[in-house]
Amino acid sequence: MKKRIPTLLATMIASALYSHQGLAADLASQCMLGVPSYDRPLVKGDTNDLPVTINADNAKGNYPDDAVFTGNVDIMQGNSRLQADEVQLHQKQAEGQPEPVRTVDALGNVHYDDNQVILKGPKGWANLNTKDTNVWEGDYQMVGRQGRGKADLMKQRGENRYTILENGSFTSCLPGSDTWSVVGSEVIHDREEQVAEIWNARFKVGPVPIFYSPYLQLPVGDKRRSGFLIPNAKYTTKNYFEFYLPYYWNIAPNMDATITPHYMHRRGNIMWENEFRYLTQAGEGVMELDYLPSDKVYEDNHPKEGDKHRWLFYWQHSGVMDQVWRFNVDYTKVSDSSYFNDFDSKYGSSTDGYATQKFSVGYAVQNFDATVSTKQFQVFNDQNTSSYSAEPQLDVNYYHNDLGPFDTRIYGQAVHFVNTKDNMPEATRVHLEPTINLPLSNRWGSLNTEAKLMATHYQQTNLDSYNSDPNNKNKLEDSVNRVMPQFKVDGKLIFERDMAMLAPGYTQTLEPRVQYLYVPYRDQSGIYNYDSSLLQSDYNGLFRDRTYGGLDRIASANQVTTGVTTRIYDDAAVERFNVSVGQIYYFTESRTGDDNIKWENDDKTGSLVWAGDTYWRISERWGLRSGVQYDTRLDSVATSSSSLEYRRDQDRLVQLNYRYASPEYIQATLPSYYSTAEQYKNGINQVGAVASWPIADRWSIVGAYYFDTNSSK
Repeated sequence: MKKRIPTLLATMIASALYSHQGLAADLASQCMLGVPSYDRPLVKGDTNDLPVTINADNAKGNYPDDAVFTGNVDIMQGNSRLQADEVQLHQKQAEGQPEPVRTVDALGNVHYDDNQVILKGPKGWANLNTKDTNVWEGDYQMVGRQGRGKADLMKQRGENRYTILENGSFTSCLPGSDTWSVVGSEVIHDREEQVAEIWNARFKVGPVPIFYSPYLQLPVGDKRRSGFLIPNAKYTTKNYFEFYLPYYWNIAPNMDATITPHYMHRRGNIMWENEFRYLTQAGEGVMELDYLPSDKVYEDNHPKEGDKHRWLFYWQHSGVMDQVWRFNVDYTKVSDSSYFNDFDSKYGSSTDGYATQKFSVGYAVQNFDATVSTKQFQVFNDQNTSSYSAEPQLDVNYYHNDLGPFDTRIYGQAVHFVNTKDNMPEATRVHLEPTINLPLSNRWGSLNTEAKLMATHYQQTNLDSYNSDPNNKNKLEDSVNRVMPQFKVDGKLIFERDMAMLAPGYTQTLEPRVQYLYVPYRDQSGIYNYDSSLLQSDYNGLFRDRTYGGLDRIASANQVTTGVTTRIYDDAAVERFNVSVGQIYYFTESRTGDDNIKWENDDKTGSLVWAGDTYWRISERWGLRSGVQYDTRLDSVATSSSSLEYRRDQDRLVQLNYRYASPEYIQATLPSYYSTAEQYKNGINQVGAVASWPIADRWSIVGAYYFDTNSSK
């Protein structure tokens, strides 16, 4: 009796329906509470060559045919252990066969475990020659990872290639929870092909079957293979009950697709979600086409549009050729402006306000890069609004650092703006911006001195309609040249002290910062605003060079920005608290000459913009963050926000939020077709809550609620 006994179930269910491709990434991030671990020394190598240890209360044998062990039978070899009330070893010499046939019967409270699986059942059988194994009415549990189930009969066949379950089930839920499971009349797991075939497959949520298929084929390993993936279901207030059945199509080694019928009860139809991935010499990318043939909710809300086909197309591509050429696509388009309000998608959000369609080709070598692109926007607004696209745009950068103590850069841009409406101004803009910088720094401070020249030329067309409108205060010019120098000095110090008297082991820093910025005034009233908007002035924003994003509005500046930050670190160098307060003091009025900008008529100087931010890590799980910005040019608090967060771990989060934006701030920062919209005309005064909390493996309650006190909704 030698060496082969531990293979009695050693391969039993070792990989039973454990789907690495479909489940491993998700399961690895889940809590492992209740999942058994292997607590004996791990033996490596071929364990069949190791000695066998058998302990039992009684033993008898009829050598060489039979041996019977009874009473607390405990058999160990390598990492394997078999326990049972009784173990019978049988050996018979088959006619014409050089080796005898050796089989094992395990009876009563059969318990097998190794470093991969734990198996329990009332009865087991194994052929030690072929390694075929049967276990009746057994339960299995993976070791060190989530995955368990049961079957009327579990079989191991084909030199451990196949695991076969009759009336078997699989779930990755933790022990004690059967939130979901997949069951079938027969399940065959082929380890060589890394696939599981399931006949009469039922996907169950709790005890309730919600999906049936006479046959399913699931990939269960690293090997890519076509087949259905595990279905998913959820309930939302948007669409009520939703069900997904993804099918993975392994088209070629360098491309694949996932086709997902997505049933939405409230919409009364199935959305077909089609994702295509590819990897070629030209680069890698993802395409997504989602299509809903009809939507009864949308039809009820928009009766004039009739039967509406709703769709999304997304294309993301990134490629490098010959190490210097760059090819990129970032393209998103939807059927209507309400699409992202009605459907959750990883390719966009209603809060973005628009979708981008951008194509670019770039060239990059050391110290130089150039990019040619086209960029269009789909604005999510039901009003008849216009938007500008860049068709095309050229961006060029040249860097030469360490030129003595100086760093230098030359930035250039040429762009042609086209509007979606025929009567709106259009333009070609050419911009050149050389910069020289003198950076000085050490461990306790830094001083950065910078000078640049901003030269811009505009050639504007299609101005008649705009200039003839009496509501437009500015008169646009066909050709405009604008040259503006800029000078900036930015200094920062860092002081540090030990807080031994108040909090032993804690350290506090004090970080004062001062910046002087000078930009002379240039009248820009003859230039239409194609791509500029007011930037938010949080604490870090106080130290920006520009008041506006884009190049059409560059405000004059003769100002000093001062600020101070203090931080507190614990004895593990973890930041526990910080607060920052800063202001901008204007020696002269900041202007662009645009009469459409409200505060440019106020002629205000002095301390006009204040901002403060703070963060308090109350404990390992609690945190508080808030910020406020006050602008005297708006005569109001421009924006403020607060967030109280409880984060138990990566998956458990509760967050309470408050945010405020004054009507004056919105009118100054958003285009008129947004700022005058019903939801924005009174500003934003919003409270909200966000929560995500797992209730079982792979199932979580996720919710968000926001209420605007101004609009009472």
